[in-house]
Amino acid sequence: MNCVLAIDIGTTSTKCLLVGKEGSVLHQHQNFYPTHYPQSGFAEQDPEVIFQAVLSCISSITQSPNKSFSTICFSGAMHSLMAIDKNGEPITPLIIWADTRSVDEAIELKKLGVAQQLYESTGTPVHPMSPLCKLLWMKQHQPEIILKAFRFLSIKEFVIYKLTNEFLVDYSTASATGFFDLKRKAWSEFAFQFHQVPPIKFSLPVSIYDSAKEILKDWIDKLNLDSACKIIVGSSDGCAAQLGSDAMEDGFLSLTLGTSGAVRIASAKKIIGTSDLIFNYVFDESTFVCGGATNNGAALLQWYSKNMDQNASTNLSKFVNQVLHIPAGAGGLLFLPYLLGERAPMYDADARGVFFGISVEHTNFHFQRALLEGICFALKSILISIEKATNTNHKIKVSGGITHSSAWLQMLSNILGRELIVSSENDASAMGAALIGFHAAGIEMKIDRKTQSTITPDLLVNQKYEDLFKIWNGLYPSLEHSFQLLAEFRKVCRS
Repeated sequence: MNCVLAIDIGTTSTKCLLVGKEGSVLHQHQNFYPTHYPQSGFAEQDPEVIFQAVLSCISSITQSPNKSFSTICFSGAMHSLMAIDKNGEPITPLIIWADTRSVDEAIELKKLGVAQQLYESTGTPVHPMSPLCKLLWMKQHQPEIILKAFRFLSIKEFVIYKLTNEFLVDYSTASATGFFDLKRKAWSEFAFQFHQVPPIKFSLPVSIYDSAKEILKDWIDKLNLDSACKIIVGSSDGCAAQLGSDAMEDGFLSLTLGTSGAVRIASAKKIIGTSDLIFNYVFDESTFVCGGATNNGAALLQWYSKNMDQNASTNLSKFVNQVLHIPAGAGGLLFLPYLLGERAPMYDADARGVFFGISVEHTNFHFQRALLEGICFALKSILISIEKATNTNHKIKVSGGITHSSAWLQMLSNILGRELIVSSENDASAMGAALIGFHAAGIEMKIDRKTQSTITPDLLVNQKYEDLFKIWNGLYPSLEHSFQLLAEFRKVCRS
């Protein structure tokens, strides 16, 4: 086996890389698809559209001359949930991580005093992004779905089922549901008390290195696959990105900024927080991936250019370059980027976006720059919570869409006051899936560290940002109660 086809099923697109064992990318393909927002708090996708995107990725390789592979390995977006009937047909849309319809269910778990226990046993903080809360919402609002559903699946499970007729979920994806027992590596009996969905309606939890028995013959023929081709289950996109960023060793931390963002470390043990909740996902039999995620990454750039200033570029790199003439700090304009609520470090689905310090001197460019800086400040707050919990200053490896903008990387480095090691432009989650695929076959794949570069902070600019961060970091605590009152107001408006 000389090549692995690594497929990352992401939020905005499915990406595939054909990777050789020396780490070279021989072919790549990407298919985009939309997210639908049918009502406030809902974020859904069509699972069949995503499956077709996966098929298109596979076909882009098999239809190319002189390109072959014998293994397909997946990574997939976390926290998604959908239901299928006994014929394998979807009976719900795919509810993705950005969906916050289950706010009330998350609040109820906290009122019951079980949120901390659920978090400690499953590794996933109680929050509307978790499939546990999504299930509780269905139980309350769509009980007929609970009864009718043959299986509840994530998007990666759905794709693997369609290709193999098997229901398999890797440990890392399962441990992001909020109802998977990390110690037993099985569906949580404690969480069952609340969602009451029998374990038979969930997939079989397996190692990230496990393979499906076989690909269905119809797909072998339609996709022109080798009859011996194997599907390796793979991992969640977050855990795959940790591996693909080459950040599995002690003392290294990965920072990924794409549609959303995350800061993670690999650890031999769980890291349990009390005020700042750190997620703990099983990677393999001896490793956890621990950290915090933000809902609000580069997706906000698209929101801003569409709704606030149509002169703002929709291209990430151009969006950043448009505001380089604005000095660091955006003239004292600060931005809380919580348009989609927030996960780490406060896990508050009611948090909302705020521009703070607006004056007559501020132009559209100031708002645009403040938005970029606000996203970086949010990542800094997550970084601080992780390093406080581990009492370690880590070397930082960066991946994701931000790597396409040297100017935004420099801004992030200046705000963190830290050197950044930047991965190659290849997708870290897909590269992680390639590494898993080769490992499953007993082959060592090499990561080309020559493609990495470093960004060094400007310490004078960092000092200005340190002063601003102190103000920024105090905004959420000051506004937390007001966010709750606004949430109640929104409920009244919807009723």
